[in-house]
Amino acid sequence: MLGNRHQKKGFVMSRTLIRSLFVFIPLAFLCGGCLAVGQSFALSAVTISLLASGAGTIAIAALDKREWIKTGAKKPSFAGTLRGGFGNPFDVNVKGYVPLADVFTNVISKGLQAKGFKATPVILEVNTDDDTARVKLAATGADKHLLINIHKWQADTMTNVGMHYLMIAMVMDSGGNVIAQNNSTGAEDGKDNLKGSVMNPAGYAKKAVPKAFAAQLEELLNNEDIVRALS
Repeated sequence: MLGNRHQKKGFVMSRTLIRSLFVFIPLAFLCGGCLAVGQSFALSAVTISLLASGAGTIAIAALDKREWIKTGAKKPSFAGTLRGGFGNPFDVNVKGYVPLADVFTNVISKGLQAKGFKATPVILEVNTDDDTARVKLAATGADKHLLINIHKWQADTMTNVGMHYLMIAMVMDSGGNVIAQNNSTGAEDGKDNLKGSVMNPAGYAKKAVPKAFAAQLEELLNNEDIVRALS
């Protein structure tokens, strides 16, 4: 009889545990989705270290050529996705909903100013074409023009962070002639693996992505040809 009581007790405990798991597991997935909603990346505060230096005037602009932005499917501030427990994606934006192209322009301008240049940021509207961008850069009267084309840029986070990007930098003289060009893209078919966190993927991504952003811009602009053309 004592053995039967132990068996019954064990059966009740097992049944209770199974019921708890049926409740806990869906809640865990739901909580994962909750943590993915409304997140943002603080990209505007990023600082970069550039090799070019000088006292000349440079006008800087960035064109967001990402298909999602051109079609209006995503906001200009779109910076990637965080995935909930079932893998469902939730949009992540630049903190303050600042357009990503404007962040590129302002961060680069500050980086150039720190190196002695008189840098003028030129903010462009969404879907500005290349010719209009060049006209607006020329209107500043700057000695050099720096135009950044953003063809791809977003982070995709489940537990690890996949950083997808492709940017092209063009330096032009005052007449609009291209004198240097360089591109920066991910190592694995346009993507970098930034590793991640099982316990706090959102928190990890919010630290890793701004650091990656700074590194990407430095790789893009510290190219030998770009440095020579800007200096």
